[in-house]
Amino acid sequence: MKQFVKILALKFRVENLKRLYLQEFVERRLRSYKCKELSHGFSTQYKKRDRSEINILCDKYGSDKGEVNNIGNPYVWPSHNYADVYELMFRLRKDDVKLVIECGLGTNNPDLKSSMGVNGKPGASLRVWKDYFPNAKILGVDIDKEVLFSENRIETYFCDQTSSQSIDEFSKAAQLSEETVDIIIDDGLHEFHAGKSFFEGMVKYLSQNGIYVIEDITAGDLLRYKDYFLELSDQYSAQFFNLSRPELRVGDNRLIIVRKNTFDQ
Repeated sequence: MKQFVKILALKFRVENLKRLYLQEFVERRLRSYKCKELSHGFSTQYKKRDRSEINILCDKYGSDKGEVNNIGNPYVWPSHNYADVYELMFRLRKDDVKLVIECGLGTNNPDLKSSMGVNGKPGASLRVWKDYFPNAKILGVDIDKEVLFSENRIETYFCDQTSSQSIDEFSKAAQLSEETVDIIIDDGLHEFHAGKSFFEGMVKYLSQNGIYVIEDITAGDLLRYKDYFLELSDQYSAQFFNLSRPELRVGDNRLIIVRKNTFDQ
């Protein structure tokens, strides 16, 4: 019996090493893809702050963009650490942001793609942004009409992000003007074709100094986005973030941050 247990333990260690090697192989391939064109980058390490404002708001409203701790989260997967990046980017201008748009309210319909599960809190991240940006109007869009709502400084609209017509209809309903949106975040379907569609329909509304964010980038889609934004590098600057968390693989814990090349015009 002891010999059998030893064999099982050895097999488990071998399988674990194979899994870790495969993960590292995938990550190296992703980093090396188009490395001649995408030759600049940086890495960072930090101690997680217990009093980070956006993380606190994520815990308060049930958003998986970040957390202070995982007690009482309405979702079962590990949270992302996007909130740490967002606080770094947005903290100095939080009082100046006037208009934020986010695709994906966090539907709790398990039959829809990218659902937050039956315990999900639709509108969680919109409420995070409302509290974090005290002078901003927050607009949200989703394909699930059942989760649309309206409250102080938040308005939500139906939008199928894979449809250019639906994006145009939302833009008209919200009375958007070109180059007036400070921040656009795509937390919707998490598929390249959908992200590309929403970007192409919405980027004209991004202000000259605005920030466009695409969340939850899978390994396969990262390669597609690299190709896509390299072709548009004369118009936009894209940065690809692979975020790390203790004892967790990267998975889809990735962001793409896009800005207009305003100084080249």
